[in-house]
Amino acid sequence: MLDIAYAPPAEREEVAQFMNAVFIRAKWGIDRWRALLAGRWCGPEGRYAITVRDDGRLIGVLGLVYAERQTSHGPRTTADMTSWYVLKDYRGQGVGKKMLALATLDPDVTVTNFSSAKAAVNVLEKAGLRELDRERLVWHPSKEAGFEVHDDPLSLGDRLPAKDRRIIADHQGLRLRFLAVDTPEGLCTMVIYPQKKHDDYVTHEIMYLADQPLFARYARQIAASVLPSDAAILSLDRRFAREGIVCDEVRAFATPRYCQPGLLDPSEIDMLYSECVLLNIKIH
Repeated sequence: MLDIAYAPPAEREEVAQFMNAVFIRAKWGIDRWRALLAGRWCGPEGRYAITVRDDGRLIGVLGLVYAERQTSHGPRTTADMTSWYVLKDYRGQGVGKKMLALATLDPDVTVTNFSSAKAAVNVLEKAGLRELDRERLVWHPSKEAGFEVHDDPLSLGDRLPAKDRRIIADHQGLRLRFLAVDTPEGLCTMVIYPQKKHDDYVTHEIMYLADQPLFARYARQIAASVLPSDAAILSLDRRFAREGIVCDEVRAFATPRYCQPGLLDPSEIDMLYSECVLLNIKIH
């Protein structure tokens, strides 16, 4: 009989070794898997994975990056799905559905999935996850008059709201750009993830945007200010775009973003506190 349960802290290393063995196309080693499962934003005793065992043998895992996010309605818990795998001999028996059912059971947790494989979409939707977004807005470099950019927002002291300071502090040491742009109407703070998705340019993905209406009013000037060269574009998921925003083009995702509906407004479900930044994966 199969046993499907949240993995206890003592099994972290076993789960990391399992992931390292089965995800043979991953371009990182065991230390990255350990970091993914370490509970960076929920503590070493927090939840980090669902496991499936057959008579004690580990045959499936579903990684979950739990975090307490700061939102406009106070702290809220999210769990980002990552690294889902069931050994081939156990597929087609509903094991994956049962794992998702357990992952989405807690009514106080919003489960997210920002990088699903196309083959998993049907399973996600049957588990109650809904499409969160399906396209991004893009800006190219321009000659617009730029604004002053602070690349160390924490140095601004009290000018930076407590929520932004917490978010930036939570993500120190990761491959991210933390920026605060001085606009005529105040600071526009953002966290950007540079990714080489295309040979000709680097995509600067906005992972967090503190003041979405302010960005919408000055999007072109902000893009001109933060893009480091002509070989770069700025990208923003549609759900963060407020009224009046103007972009250079709109691009569809290869696979939509997904989330569990109900607790959080889509505009507050950004891509920080997720596998994306912990594993340095490309966000398509």
